[in-house]
Amino acid sequence: MPAFAAVSVRRAAAVALAASSLVFAAACGSSDGKGDKPAQKDAATSSTAASSGASGASGGAKGPVTEAQLKAALLTEKDVPATWKAGPGTGGLTFGKAVKPECQKLIQLMQSEAAPMGAATRQSSNFEYGLQQVFGFDGDKAAGYLKGFDATLTQCATFAVDMEGEKYPVTVKPLPVDQAGDEAHGYELVMDMGPIKMGFHTYVVRKGGALSALCAKGKQAVGIPAAEYQAVTGTVAKKLDQAIQG
Repeated sequence: MPAFAAVSVRRAAAVALAASSLVFAAACGSSDGKGDKPAQKDAATSSTAASSGASGASGGAKGPVTEAQLKAALLTEKDVPATWKAGPGTGGLTFGKAVKPECQKLIQLMQSEAAPMGAATRQSSNFEYGLQQVFGFDGDKAAGYLKGFDATLTQCATFAVDMEGEKYPVTVKPLPVDQAGDEAHGYELVMDMGPIKMGFHTYVVRKGGALSALCAKGKQAVGIPAAEYQAVTGTVAKKLDQAIQG
């Protein structure tokens, strides 16, 4: 086997091994609450510009999203099936960079970054079968980030990601979701890494200046039951709504 091919297969296997348990929250600290192991402390912040005078995005937000609100929107072990299990942070897993720039946000919502998507703050909960991230944005930047999201899903039905010079094909299709928050979207993303295919279901819901995103193991390999996934996404939306309204 040529050396470059061996490196590619090893990289694919390493990524798939990490993704197989879906324990890929980055920079997670110890538990931030009593008994809620996945409510990890993650106060990663980005150097965002000052808001352009907006007092908050639409949908009932009454000002900037607070750290307390983000933490209140996190799933805990009591909110998910017992099989999901809380997991520790592993230093993070990235899925590379989309060759089509317009598709990068689909990757960003799946992977943990220290200062992602122009958000001011991020909190995360990590489980064996899913990673939840809650982002707080300044002004109306959350709505701006999701603007035209359905069109993005259509434009990104097929694209490729670049992982350290190796390109892997990706397919995306929308997933039906219940209306929630100010807007909600779902999609299945399958990455073909040669000997291994990885499938993920991602759900994102916005309420005012906050986004809550859940990336869970999809149909490939060990996929979780659809009814189980839908139940958890419903809880994600409910907790975000309660946190922001509160």
